[in-house]
Parts: sequence; structure tokens; C-alpha cells
Amino acid sequence: MKPPKKRRLTGLLGRDDNLKYYTLNGILFTIVTIFSRTYAPKFMDRLGATSLHYSLFNALPGFVAVLTTLPGILLISRAQNKGRIMRRFFYLSRFFPLLLLATPYLPQPLRAYAFVVLFSLMNLPESIAQTALQSWTGSIFSPQDRAGALSTRNKLSQVIMICFSALAGFVLSLPDPKNNQAVLLIYQLFFLSSVVFGLFEIRTLSKIHEVTTPPPQKKFSPKASFQSALAHREFRSFLLCSLLFHFGWQMGWPLFNFYQINVLKANELWLTLINVMSSLFMVLSYNFWANHIRRHGYKFTTAVVCMGMAISPVLYALSRTLPINAIMSISMGIFTSGVTVVILGSLLESAPPEEVMMCTALHTTLTNVTLFISPFLGELILKTFSVYHALYVSAAIRLLGALAFLIRWRRDPAAKSGPGRPKRSSLPFLRIAAGFARK
Repeated sequence: MKPPKKRRLTGLLGRDDNLKYYTLNGILFTIVTIFSRTYAPKFMDRLGATSLHYSLFNALPGFVAVLTTLPGILLISRAQNKGRIMRRFFYLSRFFPLLLLATPYLPQPLRAYAFVVLFSLMNLPESIAQTALQSWTGSIFSPQDRAGALSTRNKLSQVIMICFSALAGFVLSLPDPKNNQAVLLIYQLFFLSSVVFGLFEIRTLSKIHEVTTPPPQKKFSPKASFQSALAHREFRSFLLCSLLFHFGWQMGWPLFNFYQINVLKANELWLTLINVMSSLFMVLSYNFWANHIRRHGYKFTTAVVCMGMAISPVLYALSRTLPINAIMSISMGIFTSGVTVVILGSLLESAPPEEVMMCTALHTTLTNVTLFISPFLGELILKTFSVYHALYVSAAIRLLGALAFLIRWRRDPAAKSGPGRPKRSSLPFLRIAAGFARK
């Protein structure tokens, strides 16, 4: 077997076919997400949702993924053609919006609950397929090209998100907002459009080929693979830090939806403006984070972006009007772009090469456990105290996760020299925190 040719990431989409189709896949996935997921909370609001529905909406998909991700990944691991099985799971997920668009025809008391259940079940094939795709990313790009590929995919996807979010917001603003039936019809057309774009999205996956040499094939043992993954110190350290951060990160998701829609009274147009503002600064930030990773390494950059994400709930709590909330979303966009690059990159970097798929499955499953639990904690604090208290608790847990990543970086011998060592001029507040962590 000839070794794969050296591939370079050049040009807008590159001369590398893998980069081209991987990026195109990300663009189409973004369009599917806009039409099937972005406006789902507001769609639920028009179906008569309450704060409980918002918590269930964020928690139940995680519960479904907990039960299905590991069995699904084990099924894919045993298949001879892993890519084909992965695409079949994507197909199952992409046809679920056809069921979502039927929920307005149900009796009024059942509509919001039915939507939450169907949306959660959609996460069954989606979680398996996305976990397999994350694992596959380690096989289609070399380690030195991975950060650039993720940055390019995410950056161009966010450009498309801005355009399609603006288009979706404009279309939703055409009917009278008080005409619930007319707006629901537009949402139903969005769900139908997501199915069409989803078919093209899956088609791009068949054009991608592995370029790294896979480890020698051996008889697959789930128990041995599980033990081997957890025995790896680097992965175990990353996993513990990531779970703590994800708990605080995911806790904030339903709170943000509730705060924007129920407290600030945002309509579809305002939600679009806030999403566009956040997405614009995500696009502008991807190159910065990719360069930051190349200069300082994944471990230090992860600590930086997680500390930035800890600020977001506080900024939301301080936003008492929609214009201020839109301005505050700039910070969220900047640091979210970093999180989308560093979490996957750090996962692939910390996983042993022969257990990448098992490590990815474990990380996805356990972060879905936190996704199931954390919204209910937020709901409890919201009901007991207020949404502001819940946002502050979310920020505190995110900060603890960021400090855990910072301690992980400080304990790495490579942090004392090399690309993991930041220059003295960069981020003074992190130098102070690093000194505290050293003590």
C-alpha cells in the first residue's frame, strides 16, 4: 500500500478534495441547522411552550444520546464500511423534520410536548452520526492540518449562517406577528427545506476519503477498547475538565432562550439580529483562534476560550434590553468560535490513535449526561430564585471548568517551553490565574 500523498490546505476551499467537501458538508449542515433547529425555541413558544418545555427541550436530547451513542458507535466500529453506516444514520436524522412540521395539527395541550419528544428522538441517529463524523475527522486530515481544516469549515459555515439567518428572519417578518397560523406555516416550510438540504449534505460525505494510515486491524472488543481509552492519562484528564465545563455551558442554553423570549420579549426578527451579530464575530474570530492554537497549543487555548465563555451568562444577566443583549452577544460569538475548534481538536489530540472512536463516543455520551442533568438544575434555580441567579450559577460552573483546563495546562511539561507556552505579553489575566493554579 502506497503512503498517502502530502496534502496542503490552500485557497478558499483548497486544492485538497477532503477539505473542499468537508467544508461544503459544514456549510450544508449549517443550513440544515438554521431551518430545523435555530428557531425551534420560538416555534415551541408559538405552540404554547412554558419554561418546563424549554428545559425538556434541552435535556431530553441528551438523555436519548446517552442511551444510544455508545451502542451505535460499537455498531459502526464493527462495520466494514463505516462511512456508509454513518451516512445511513444521517439519513434517518434528516427525515425527522417531516414529523416536526406535523405538530401544529395536534390538539393544543399536546403540541409542545409532542415537538419536544420528536425533537429529542431526532437526536438518536444524529448523535451517533455526529460522533462518528468527529472520530472520522482524525482520519481525513493530518494532525498539523486539523486545526486549519476545522477553522476553515467553521468560518465559512458561519458566513453562510449569517446569510441564511438574515434570509430566514426576513421571511419570518413578512406576516403579521399576531397571525400565528401564517408564521407556523413558514416554520413548516423551513422544516421541509431542511430535509432537501440534508440530502445534499450527506452526499458530500461520500466524496471524502481517509488520508491517514489506520491502525492495524484486530478483533474488536468493546470492553478492552473502553478500558484502553480510560487508561490513557491524557484523555482521562481532558474528559474530566470537559465534563465540568460542559455542565456549566449546557446549563445556560435553555436559560438564554427563556431570557430572550420570555423576559426580553424577543420576536423572530430580534432573534435573527442577535444570531447574525454573534455569527459575524464568530467568522471574524476563527483565524485568530486557529493561529492561537498553532502558537500556544490546544491546552492553553482551551483554558482561554472557556474563561471567555464563563463571561457570557453574566453579560446576559446585565442585558436588560434587546439592543444591549445583541451587543453582548459579540462576546459569545468570539469565544464560541474558539470552543468549536478547541474542544474537538483537544479531544482528538488527547485520544490514543487506536481508540479515537471509543474516546469520541465516551466524550459524547458523558457530555450528553451533563446535557440531560444541567437544564433541570437551571430550571430549579430559576423557579426557586430567578433567572438571574441561574445565569450566575451557570457562569460560576463554567469558570470552574476553565480553571480545571488551566491547571491541566500548567501540569503539562510542554507548558514550560514550546508552542504550549504563551508569550509574556499575551492575556495578563491568565498569567495571574496560572500563578494561582500553580499554588
